Amino acid sequence: MGILKLILVPVAVGVFIATVWNLIPEKEVTLEENNFYGSGKVRPDNTEIKPFKVSVDEKVIDDLKHRLQNSRISHSVLEDSDDFYYGFNSKQLLKLRDYWLNKYDWRKQEAILNQFPQFTTEIEGLQVHFLRVQPPKTYKIVKPILVAHGWPGNVFEFYKFIPLLTDPKKHGINSDFAFEVIAPSIPGYGWSEQPKKTGFSQLACARVFRKLMLRLGYSKFYLQGGDWGAIITSLLTKVYPDNVIALHMNMIPAMPGASFMGTFYDFLGWLVPSTLSSKELQKNHNPFAKFGNLIVETGYMHIQATKPDTAGTSLNDSPIGLAAYIIEKFSTWTNLEYRALPDGGLNKKFTNDELLTIVMIYWTNGNIVSCKDSTENSSSIDDVKHLLSKRYVAVPTAHASGLNELYDRCPIEVSRYLYNITHYTEIDMGHFAAFEAPKPLATSVFKFVKDLE
Repeated sequence: MGILKLILVPVAVGVFIATVWNLIPEKEVTLEENNFYGSGKVRPDNTEIKPFKVSVDEKVIDDLKHRLQNSRISHSVLEDSDDFYYGFNSKQLLKLRDYWLNKYDWRKQEAILNQFPQFTTEIEGLQVHFLRVQPPKTYKIVKPILVAHGWPGNVFEFYKFIPLLTDPKKHGINSDFAFEVIAPSIPGYGWSEQPKKTGFSQLACARVFRKLMLRLGYSKFYLQGGDWGAIITSLLTKVYPDNVIALHMNMIPAMPGASFMGTFYDFLGWLVPSTLSSKELQKNHNPFAKFGNLIVETGYMHIQATKPDTAGTSLNDSPIGLAAYIIEKFSTWTNLEYRALPDGGLNKKFTNDELLTIVMIYWTNGNIVSCKDSTENSSSIDDVKHLLSKRYVAVPTAHASGLNELYDRCPIEVSRYLYNITHYTEIDMGHFAAFEAPKPLATSVFKFVKDLE
């Protein structure tokens, strides 16, 4: 009887929460079609599209080296803990600093960043940076796709992914069509301007990205995203479905209890694993364990959502602090088991150059404060939460589920009640899908689109 109670009580609680949530009446969301987040008074946008190249002043690099040389990595590893459970291991951080100072070549990475055509244009008062990469002329069928990044990444996450989309045959993917890839930097990230007014949310970003595609001449297009990119592309699809041909995500954004049936199957899959179609999830699906991991690994989120300027100030002043804060996520979020390793398993999937280039984009642009303000601030996100929870996506949707993804592992039995899932695949990857597993992710995109047609 005790074991039965242990099982039934949490199930009953979960179902009760889902039932109450779904009894809340639909809220009328007022959707703005325009706003102004630039400096000063409202003015019309300059719609010119300007070419852009990354070029960092040598003084910035000299200052960085000076700060690294004088950085204080004074915390010591606990005698009985030589791993990443408490965050970035100090011994590994010292090694990373040495590599950054003596082996990392920013000018080489800058050339890599400039390999793709880049542009800026003004939307809602902000200069928005984006890559626009077209396929070779040999492809007669070309489809537009917008790919959206998340935190703590930036558009550099897509640099191994983009060539697969624009020239699949060259990279061993059988396809008679290719994509023209548009990869914008979220305002406040990379080389996109920081919002100067409060209220910029993921919903506002979705609107800005739609305007970008319309300005480029595309009234209908494909979408792909993970992390914030999944939320932004989901919102764009929910609010502007007529513009979206199909949506591909490597993370399913879902509010807890958003679907009664989804919640029911989530718990049923834990109690009776055979009800899940995924053989992998049958082995270890546990909504409670997932919730526990999220509690442990998302302390940063509450700080960033409530006091972003306070946390950001210290990170913006210390490159080694910034690197520890960002790169630690590329350990834990790639695979939770990497926390047990002295080096965090960082080089199992990524090179030091790749990880440091992600950090350098934040450092050279002073992004760490502005990125938190523009996507994680708790103000002006009520409508975002509501739209994520209450609107079913009828547009064809694909879910490439990472088997090591901390924030996902969402069974299709759950996601199908929130999205029109027409393609589902599981990939041995973590959170940073395009960065870690570009070919499996690209293969999923092509199969999804082919199956639709």
